Amino acid sequence: MFTRFLVLGTTALLLLSGPAAQAQQPTPTPAAAKAPVLGASFFTSYTYLSYAIVDQETSAKPMEAKGVGGTLTLHPDGTYQKRLQLSGNGGVMNFSQDGRFTFSGDQITFSYTDSKGQPRVDQGSFKFQPKARTLTLMLIGYPTGNKGIYTLRAD
Repeated sequence: MFTRFLVLGTTALLLLSGPAAQAQQPTPTPAAAKAPVLGASFFTSYTYLSYAIVDQETSAKPMEAKGVGGTLTLHPDGTYQKRLQLSGNGGVMNFSQDGRFTFSGDQITFSYTDSKGQPRVDQGSFKFQPKARTLTLMLIGYPTGNKGIYTLRAD
């Protein structure tokens, strides 16, 4: 009985360490795209230059919003202040947010509390061009597939 157990155990070990087991090992993925290196110039105040909406139900082409203004300030401690203004409906609409942001690679997340006290998160990607002093945010919208594209310039 002990011999049978020893033979079965040895056979199992050989099978688990052989080519079949190695084929089941996850293959290393290629190195991810190099994450952007963000210097001190990233953490500053930006002025909104434009805002476009991609609404997949009407068109895949971005629709530019009119009368865009305001600022976005990103601090090195991960806090931000957003003061966005949009002209429309016969007046100016103001959007004010104070919250936290995080980023990894080219992905960025803004966390804040809305005007009703509910926690909210906006996520998407960003492209920072230090020489041009521009920041482009492409944030996921609702419903799925829609997005907002913000272009800002460092002050």
